[in-house]
Parts: sequence; C-alpha cells; structure tokens
Amino acid sequence: MVPDRPLEPGPPRLSGLPPGINATFPSAPPAPGPRVPVPPPAAPASLSVQRINGTDYVDVAAFFARLGLRAIGTPGGTRATFQGGGHRADLEGGEREMTLDNLKVFLGEPALLRTRVLYVSRIDAEKLLRPILAPPRLAAPRVIVLDPGHGGGDPGMQNRTLGLDEKKLTLDVAQRLKPLLEARGWRVVLTRSDDRELSPVKAIDLLRRSELANREHADLFVSIHFNSVAPDTRTSGTEVYRFPPQFQRSATSWGAGQDDDAERHASPVNRNDAGSAVLAYSLQRSLLASLGTVDRGQKLKHLGVLRGLDCPGVLVECVFLSSDTEARRASAPAYRQQIALSLAEGIAAYAAQVSPAP
Repeated sequence: MVPDRPLEPGPPRLSGLPPGINATFPSAPPAPGPRVPVPPPAAPASLSVQRINGTDYVDVAAFFARLGLRAIGTPGGTRATFQGGGHRADLEGGEREMTLDNLKVFLGEPALLRTRVLYVSRIDAEKLLRPILAPPRLAAPRVIVLDPGHGGGDPGMQNRTLGLDEKKLTLDVAQRLKPLLEARGWRVVLTRSDDRELSPVKAIDLLRRSELANREHADLFVSIHFNSVAPDTRTSGTEVYRFPPQFQRSATSWGAGQDDDAERHASPVNRNDAGSAVLAYSLQRSLLASLGTVDRGQKLKHLGVLRGLDCPGVLVECVFLSSDTEARRASAPAYRQQIALSLAEGIAAYAAQVSPAP
C-alpha cells in the first residue's frame, strides 16, 4: 500500500487505501475546491457530444460501433452489452463500475441513461475505453523502472501475525521481476535495491521515485505494493491504479462524505493517460489469470508516486496482507515468483499491443 505521507492514527478505512494517500508534494496543484467543470473540447464531426451536468458525454452505442462493437439484445434498458472484435463490454446507467472483457473497470464518471440512450463521459471514452479497445501505436519500450513500495523506516502494510512487512515483499518481487524482463531484452532499473527510503519525508520519497524514472528516460513505470484493510481479514484480491485524467476524480472520492478531488490542472503523467490505461489493463488481466485472485478492478487515484512521470505508469496492489489466506501465500517465495512472472507477462502484453512486431 502506498500512502502519500506517513500513516496517521485513526480508525481503519475499508476502501482499501489508508489515511493520507491524497497528500500532495511540492509539484502538485493546489487543493481542489468545488466540483471542477470540464471545459467542452471541440467535438469530432463523426461523434455527437452531449453536455450533461457540466460534463461531456457520448452515446456509448455510437462510440462502440466505431470500434467494431455492437449492442447485444434490445437497446434502451439500464444495462447494455456490446460485443465485437474479440471484446465484450457490459455497463449500466448510473454506475461507474463496468466490465471490459470480463475485467472490472471503474469509470471516472458514472454512465448515464437519458431518454433510453446510454452515455459514457467523453474522457472515459477517449482516455480509457478507446486505448484498451484500439491501443495507440507507441514507441517500443526500452527502459522499465520498477518501484518496490516503501522501504527503510516505512514498512508499509504489515501482517504482524505472520511477521510480514510490505517493504520486504515488494523488494523481493521487484528483484525477481528484474531478470525476467532483462531476459526479454529490456533495461530495468529499480527505484531501490535494498531496505531504504529515498527520503525520510514521505512526499519527497515519492517525488524522488518518479524523478529517478524520468532521469533514466523510463518508457514504463510499475510501482509494486501489497494491500491491507486491517482489521478486516476477509477482503482479498488484486487491484491496479492509474492516475486520473485531468478533471476526473479518484475512485475513493465518490464515497459518502468524501470531497471531490478532481484537478483542473494536468499533471505530467496525464500526457500518457492512454498508455497507462493499456498498461493497467494488461497487468490486471495477467495477474488475475495467473493468481486466480478476486478482481477488485482497475481504479483511479491521485497518487504522488505517479503524478510526475513522463511515461505511462501504474501502481499494482498484488494481494492483501490483512487477509491471512493471501498473506500466507505471499510469504512463500514460489508465490512471489508467480507474481513476478505474471507482471512480466503483463508488461510483455502491453508492449505487444502498443508496438506490435512488423
């Protein structure tokens, strides 16, 4: 788990993220105020855009049709299924959660049903769905930066019953993953190769990780973590986080009593929203297929370790250390090797999609 500042005392949060994860570091934009209206971009002539509650939406059937997916069944209900080109999408009006190729994905804005027409936000269409369904053509990745979460005086999440510290598990997985990627021809850099912090100040520590990736001219950045919602011992599974596109909010900010954290200023990593969406999808698919864990979805979060990146980047929560069942698995070297293998396969899948062989 990656907090943006040291954990503060208080009741546990069952959202899967500890208190403090939203703290910003010096390069972050000012704290958001009221709901940020999304300025209307110029609409392409081929796709009609509807302004609804201050946000641009597109007819999801028309959008999917341009990508080769057609509606299954009778349109007009609150639920809709689209299929074609080897893909399937299921979504429902009023919901942010949808499935794409049987993987759980959280939209930045709820899908909306208006006069029997189902809409998705234009940002979700262009920054999430289109990249996954029609991956952009990007330069073949050459340098991959792996970020073992936490380290030094910051142990991360812990399972005291089993004596497990997140910082040790993340480093072990990264060290296992490095030679697997190098064997495929990539140059691999770790943000840390031993039990240390990059700074005792958490915000600076996170900033230095992305700065290191930029100095190394990284083409991809993967931050490796293990989750916890202690004292809840039942929640389990795998989730992948990407940084929200400009004007979209974190998944947790939709919860009751949470402030809207949408940001009106773009962050450096937003230049790579499309690549981050494809990377998150590829890693999510590979991890779930290999580990057989519960799919907790691809989610959005304003994470300091991702904000300053000049390349696509995601944060992976492999499994939950607060679940004794998953923690016992994670304590086994063979299971951590399996995690590393699945991450390697996911990265390879990403590379094949954005830069296919001629």
